[in-house]
Amino acid sequence: MPDSYLMSGSYLEQQQKKHDAPTYVKDFKEFGQIYHIHFSPFEWTKNIMLLAFNKRIVFIHLIFENTIGVDQLYEFEQPSRCTAISLSPLASIDLLPHQLVFAVGSIDHKIRIFESDLRENTSCKVISGHTSFINDLSYDIENTYLASASDDNTVKIWHSDGYKLKTTFNLGSPAMVISWHRCDPGKLLVAEKIGLVKFYNVETEIAILSLDFAKSLSSAHWTSSDSQILGTLQLGELLLWDLSKPCLPQQSTLLFPENGGHIKFSPQGELLAAVNSLDGSLKVVHTTTQTLKLNARVFLPTNVQWHYHFSILCVGDDAKLCFWKLKGL
Repeated sequence: MPDSYLMSGSYLEQQQKKHDAPTYVKDFKEFGQIYHIHFSPFEWTKNIMLLAFNKRIVFIHLIFENTIGVDQLYEFEQPSRCTAISLSPLASIDLLPHQLVFAVGSIDHKIRIFESDLRENTSCKVISGHTSFINDLSYDIENTYLASASDDNTVKIWHSDGYKLKTTFNLGSPAMVISWHRCDPGKLLVAEKIGLVKFYNVETEIAILSLDFAKSLSSAHWTSSDSQILGTLQLGELLLWDLSKPCLPQQSTLLFPENGGHIKFSPQGELLAAVNSLDGSLKVVHTTTQTLKLNARVFLPTNVQWHYHFSILCVGDDAKLCFWKLKGL
């Protein structure tokens, strides 16, 4: 990341922008509040989403024509409220029979693996091992492993074939975020609540790099467009890191006056979205021009997600699924 990425920590405070209304809203009031959303991270299933409600997961298909359309395709009963979702790369809906495989972490500390043909055949496998809330789940792109991150200060690596435990990484604080990179599938990012970020070689089970900013961390994201660029959200401050120069963050700016929140890079990496429920705002920042591209009010937001290919941003807000299409980048 070039030095030109450095920006003033107060630049967002100096910018005034009206609140941007969503491009498209789909109301799911018949199901209640949306607690978590998940866009497919894979090209071959890029137009599908999973929405988590109190006691069910809803699988939807998105249509992009003159506007954004939502087709509701299937519902899965979920006995415990969802805290994390990850779609398996095995999922495919282009050919018959359909195959949908995904993992759900729940407030009962269990992981459930759902497999379905979206017709008559659906199974659910329950995995136990964590002793507290599961904050994140992630399949690697080769479908070799499923990683799980928990408030019990551990990250567990499960073989996706049979879901037997491979190893447990014991940490010094709750594991908030885990992430594989499509360009480097053997490396796993683990972000801890105390502000420590580690990268593990999963085969050797050894930590190979660590970053520490010594501030409470709520979110992190490894941009899919560049395996050297990482973003973290720590006490409301957005930090951008260049892993080729990992001693200090290359960029810092205060996004929110409150702790907490969730961040996500856009597919091409030039935008970063951040949402904070305490602040009640969704913001999109252009990482090179340092401009605020979107500023929206939200009331009961979920995590934030981008479409795999398009600059389309999505947040669940109470019972509404809200989309923003960004233009003129």
